[in-house]
Amino acid sequence: MELQNFNYHTHTYRCGHATGIEQEYADAAIQAGFQTLGFSEHCGYEGWDDPVERIPFLQMNQYFEDMQRLKKDYSNRLNIRIGVEFEFFEDSLDYLKEVKKSCDYMIVGQHAKNRQNYDYHYTCNDKDVRIMAKQVCRAIETGLANYVAHPDYFMLARKDFSKECAIAIEEIAQCAKQYNIPVEINLKGMRYGIREYPFGKSYIYPNTEVWKIISKVAPPVVFGYDAHSPHMLEDRSWENIARSFAEQMEITTLSTLNF
Repeated sequence: MELQNFNYHTHTYRCGHATGIEQEYADAAIQAGFQTLGFSEHCGYEGWDDPVERIPFLQMNQYFEDMQRLKKDYSNRLNIRIGVEFEFFEDSLDYLKEVKKSCDYMIVGQHAKNRQNYDYHYTCNDKDVRIMAKQVCRAIETGLANYVAHPDYFMLARKDFSKECAIAIEEIAQCAKQYNIPVEINLKGMRYGIREYPFGKSYIYPNTEVWKIISKVAPPVVFGYDAHSPHMLEDRSWENIARSFAEQMEITTLSTLNF
């Protein structure tokens, strides 16, 4: 089974909840057989500094400068791509457009309803999940997002999968398909394990009810390592587990992806 030769979902110590410097991730990627490694550090926002969740706002420029040096240093060994993982907020549109000028790509990972905390990790009722879907779709429609990370992240906060959840995922999948934006099967989410739901057992994310819908709509799909340590790139066994999940969902993933 051929493994994916790219990963665009990578973090470093800068976000406050990952370990390792960028060179360690690059070296691990080379050892693991990746040809392309994209760094997608959690985007900083003015007025929303969180030392354990994202780059401080005033360190964003330093991040881009360091990544440019890394890209140059590894140019003969690894295709380094520079990005961020961001949340879409309507009043941050102009700022995010400026951020995009420093990026090769941007991935939308909608953890929050507003710039206060990681709402969708802890609470996500039916109204919230519809708001989340609209935020993700706006990130795509405005041209900011090149990639949708963990569309089922909100299941961390839920014990069921409702009709409103199904509508929200349908909206995201249709929007991604319309704009030809890849949607991610998140390997880090699999490490949270399997939970018992009213509909049966499933990974919290990638969640079977979510991916039944995405499979029917059929937007492009990729695996995202969501690496928070260099070891998470080295340990490729999780991709084989994710491939089995994709086969179960009758999903074919992209073999190449270039930003």
